[in-house]
Amino acid sequence: MDTQYDEYPGLDRTRLQDGYKRCIENAGRLMNDATLLKEAGRFRSACLMVHMAVNELGNAMRLYEAGRSGVESWKEWWNSYFAQHADAEEGGEESGRIRQELTHVGFDRKGETFRAPREDGDGELLELFDKEVAYAESMLTVLPPYGFELLELREVVQQSPEMALPVLYAWIEGVTAGEPAINERDLLTAAAKDMGLDPDDAAGRFDKWKEVAPKLRACLDLLRRVQGKLQQK
Repeated sequence: MDTQYDEYPGLDRTRLQDGYKRCIENAGRLMNDATLLKEAGRFRSACLMVHMAVNELGNAMRLYEAGRSGVESWKEWWNSYFAQHADAEEGGEESGRIRQELTHVGFDRKGETFRAPREDGDGELLELFDKEVAYAESMLTVLPPYGFELLELREVVQQSPEMALPVLYAWIEGVTAGEPAINERDLLTAAAKDMGLDPDDAAGRFDKWKEVAPKLRACLDLLRRVQGKLQQK
């Protein structure tokens, strides 16, 4: 019996979320590297870089599904995490064979000679690059950087619908405070849709929230200071 992953731990949602974000970030870096290689005319290397990004996004998907649905066998889960399944996800053995022929040194059994991979300007190689980039980008659309936070927000809606909007607004304020480049309205729209809320209604109430929130925080801060002074007496 394979015991390779017996010592690997079960993961709570916090650690799954950390792994998820790291995978998304690394995939983005690999995609950027692939773009630079393409611009330099190094299409074989660019294809391999995108393929690595797809593998990383596949692992991000596994981490997200573990957080969303739970895991029955962590040993089996770790085995899947470390396995390279991108070929199967993207079209099975045939896709993997084509990638191998276009980007790696192969062997011609009939001629009994080694075969060099395609030249960087080869049309099929360029087609493979475009296909893999499109696949990676489609994966990124369903794996947002804040996937786990959105998962938790959906759970709030299910458990306490009346708290959905306040929790959503507080989360958006926290995210945009730490990352000012993020457009808060775009984030609000995406999160509201993910939670099953009306984006226009959520946006309208968000404007009112921003007007009231500073006053609420000031009142809470005042209450905390008063309580602190009372406790000192």
